[in-house]
Amino acid sequence: MKIEFPRKWLTIYALISLMMIILYVFFGHYLSVILSEFIVGDQTLSYNLLTWMLIFFTAFISLRAIYQYSTAHVAHKRMEQYGNRLLSKVNDTTNKKSESFLNALYVHLEKYRPFEQVFIPTIVNTMVKLAVIIIVLFFVHRNAAIILMLTAPFVPLYYVLVGLQTRDESYKQASQFDDMGTLFLNLVRGKDTVRYTGSRDAVKGRLEENNEDFVTQTMKILKYAFQSSLMLEFITILGIGLVALEIGLQIIIFENITFYAAFFTLLLAPEFYNALKVLGVEFHNGQLARGHLDKVNEWLKAPAKHEEYRTISDSDEYAVELENVDIGYGETRLAENINIKFSPRTINAITGPSGEGKTTLLKTIVGLLPPKRGEVKLSTLDIGYISDELYFNDSTLFEYLSDGGAGEEAVLNILEQLKLMGSVNKLTEGIHTPIINNNVPFSGGEIVRLKIARVLLKQPGIIVMDEPTEFLDAETENIVLDHLKALKEFSTIIAVVHRRRLLNISDTHYHLEHKKLQRGDR
Repeated sequence: MKIEFPRKWLTIYALISLMMIILYVFFGHYLSVILSEFIVGDQTLSYNLLTWMLIFFTAFISLRAIYQYSTAHVAHKRMEQYGNRLLSKVNDTTNKKSESFLNALYVHLEKYRPFEQVFIPTIVNTMVKLAVIIIVLFFVHRNAAIILMLTAPFVPLYYVLVGLQTRDESYKQASQFDDMGTLFLNLVRGKDTVRYTGSRDAVKGRLEENNEDFVTQTMKILKYAFQSSLMLEFITILGIGLVALEIGLQIIIFENITFYAAFFTLLLAPEFYNALKVLGVEFHNGQLARGHLDKVNEWLKAPAKHEEYRTISDSDEYAVELENVDIGYGETRLAENINIKFSPRTINAITGPSGEGKTTLLKTIVGLLPPKRGEVKLSTLDIGYISDELYFNDSTLFEYLSDGGAGEEAVLNILEQLKLMGSVNKLTEGIHTPIINNNVPFSGGEIVRLKIARVLLKQPGIIVMDEPTEFLDAETENIVLDHLKALKEFSTIIAVVHRRRLLNISDTHYHLEHKKLQRGDR
């Protein structure tokens, strides 16, 4: 089994484990000497020996605590690195599999954590402990060492065979968890469609089918866990029993073993088998965790997010410049050879038929989609983007609107100006109402105004808007247009539009069609 873990930490873990088992061996040695002298010797208690025993025992306990803290700290840092690598995969297409990505980031990664925090330190510690105990017992009581060597291999062999199956079942369970979560959230979002189309029974059946599959997979994993625990207990009891039987025969029949050797052996043998037992349990848990890592790796193996392709210019002549830019997806070119400059503090409208690349052009300016060719130059990266989607990320309405900047009074003021307070006051906690699973309790026109309110509060240097007046009635549209004209004082506005009224207040108008972006206001 290949473990993807830095060799540096494996070496450090091995050294600390070696120090721990040596301290434990010395503790066992002094304890055995003390009892030997007290029971079969002159029945006096040596305080010097007792002091050394307590010193080694205290050092052993302290070092074990340090080991556990260190392994937890390393695992935390490693999970942070995994998380950053996952976040580097976020791009403009991630939202298509948002539930799967969030599960990888928050569920599967967290369930993998025990593998590096517990399993790897346990397997290193166990290997070192087993080797040291067998070496020590060869000098103390060779027969016991041979028994340990003969019985020990059955435990890891059994767990390797069962653990590999457990990992496969864990991966299937993690996949079903993702599928079930995606199905459930999609149904929540489409609950009105389900109601109006009479699809309730079909949806219920689909949910029950997914749930039954998930439960079946979980029961398989529990079955493996039960079988593993039962087999482990059997081997452990058998091994300790054989050692105890051999020592008993040596004491009663052959009379050729000292009390010190017998007690020391009976102290180390259970520790030996207990280490194997812990290893077996953690091996099962480790394979469950590696099943979740496989789900994380599916994202990590995906193409990386593009590097920053936009450059910042100190020129006062333009806010945005596109030079010889081609845009598109994959091998498809939606627009070619775009050469355009948007002047500072202007409103720039872009029109064109659907599917010609208007939204793709906006994403290229915002930084979500690299151009196929050409340069994108900006006066600032302080950009406000009003897209045709709205994500709250389980925050409150106030947190979404303020974006960590505006205060409550400013938020309430802009909501009043955009005539949203009536709807906000109907919420259970007003602007502090949590929005869970992106279940936004507003109409299409109100959502448009919320997006505009967020930009108005932030006042970025560049504002990119996709259909900013969509779903608005005439009165609300007038309010929004007035705000857009006011925004020209500090922002450059680039907007994809369909409605004529926004064109009327635009300083420039560009039309995108047949892969060409041309001036339309000449």
